[in-house]
Amino acid sequence: MILVLNLKMNLTKTSILEYENFIHDKKVIVLPQYPYLLLFKKGSYALGSQDVSKFAKGSFTGEVCAKGLKGLGVKYVLIGHSERKEHFGETLSDFKAKIKNTIDNEMIPIYCINQTREEKNNDPELKLIEDQLEAIPENVKYIIIAFEPTWLIGGSEEVIDVAHIERVIVKIKDYLVERNINHSIIYGGGINPENIDIIKNIQGNEGFIISSSALERDKLEIIYDKIK
Repeated sequence: MILVLNLKMNLTKTSILEYENFIHDKKVIVLPQYPYLLLFKKGSYALGSQDVSKFAKGSFTGEVCAKGLKGLGVKYVLIGHSERKEHFGETLSDFKAKIKNTIDNEMIPIYCINQTREEKNNDPELKLIEDQLEAIPENVKYIIIAFEPTWLIGGSEEVIDVAHIERVIVKIKDYLVERNINHSIIYGGGINPENIDIIKNIQGNEGFIISSSALERDKLEIIYDKIK
């Protein structure tokens, strides 16, 4: 199964070097902050970026282009995380441009499909899920889709609705199959050592993206052992 470790804006230079050593022989995709990308060398892991610019190149101070990430050995790029929408006002148009820049530079997009609690309760046909999928450009050959219920991101004591997750995965898979897009579908939100035995058996799920549990080595070790 695919296991993506989203480290977000955490860890210092010292602790990130210790973290790299910890995951060195683990088959995961690790997403550190931009400044730490060069500290990840040649382990069993694959290197990913937490974001990419929607611009291919040019005078956009502070942005990081796809070509630049490719040159650092990045193989995967996270796009469309709910925090990018909430805190930076990014739109589906932005995500479409980012996906295009990623595949144009021969990296694999990990595109987040988000759903709020309100949307879960008021969108029985999952139309808003399909709307997000429309941001995938036509020329994509392979993509990883990460379904993330926003109210569970970062850890939660709530019971995970397995039946609902499976329904969303079917919706996503049907959409991609109809358009001949090769894909993997993974799940993220509220994953911990206590519930991994239940959610690892979600029908149609091919992996996980974790954040809070990725930062605690004892929890990550348990999750890794159970799904690998």
